[in-house]
Amino acid sequence: MLIKLIADNGLPLKIQATWTDNDYYNRRHPDLDELECVNVAGWLIRINGKKYPRGNYDEHDNLDWTYRYTPSEGKTLLGKWIAIGRALTSAGLKAEEPKDVIRENQIRLFTWAEKQTMKEGFSA
Repeated sequence: MLIKLIADNGLPLKIQATWTDNDYYNRRHPDLDELECVNVAGWLIRINGKKYPRGNYDEHDNLDWTYRYTPSEGKTLLGKWIAIGRALTSAGLKAEEPKDVIRENQIRLFTWAEKQTMKEGFSA
């Protein structure tokens, strides 16, 4: 699903969030044929076509593209928006804040991810 937001600097953002659950195989030793299976599950975010999280380096200084955003909320709507918020921060962007509406029984203000989750949940 394509999400359209406007950054606070006016840049239009097209965001895709995908939950991935993949197995990758690493060679344990360069001379041996032993492979170890590594499961990678988490959110992969694309902002205007660029993939986030960007590549990280593993302990052997090899580029590791298996890194994903894994909020404690997991594969939920709130988890998706937390991952999108982290990707925006990584990209040096900030989306416009939804308006704060305080209800008389409300204990605290909602976070950006909670507001986006409610907005998407109510529009579905």
